[in-house]
Amino acid sequence: MPEIATLAQCSEATVWRILAYWRDHNVVKNPFAQSRGRPRVLDEGDYRYIQGLIDARPKIYLDELQEELEVYRGVSISIATISRTLHRLALSCKKVSPAALERNELLRATWIAAYGDIPREYFMWLDESSVDDLTNQRQYGWALLGRACVSRDTFIRGQRYSILPALTCDGIVALDIFEGSVNKERFIRFLREQIVGLFHCILQQ
Repeated sequence: MPEIATLAQCSEATVWRILAYWRDHNVVKNPFAQSRGRPRVLDEGDYRYIQGLIDARPKIYLDELQEELEVYRGVSISIATISRTLHRLALSCKKVSPAALERNELLRATWIAAYGDIPREYFMWLDESSVDDLTNQRQYGWALLGRACVSRDTFIRGQRYSILPALTCDGIVALDIFEGSVNKERFIRFLREQIVGLFHCILQQ
């Protein structure tokens, strides 16, 4: 006990009390103690409603959350309270990662069910990527409160370079880097000249 108290920087009585709470109630604090401060305006149902709104509409604004709570939950709260609630729910504002609306989860699940037993070393993944003068420009920055964050950057994309890789579990097995964008003809040429040629070499071995 003295060693635990020293490491936790508390008294031995505190250690004994915490152990007693854990033994009797499976918690580390008194479950019957009254909470301090003003009672919260929002209850667990409101928290779940907010979480559901965020899941369904991740780009919703705070004032929209405020309106939804008032209309459908009958709760009138301030924007500051909503902000503190989101922080309490471990939700933070960040850059949106877009997901294709056209993606069909049912078709994905059907494909996995049909081909999920194929060994992964049989697969080859192909995709294109490109880079230009706008690629490395950052989307966020810092500035004084009440002032816009302004950074002088080029608005001209410049010359674009594209890359066509073929990736397997062993790494990149075929690669084409060229100036310009990928089009249908370029992609088909890559398949014929490199991918088909690669399979011919494998079959000959």
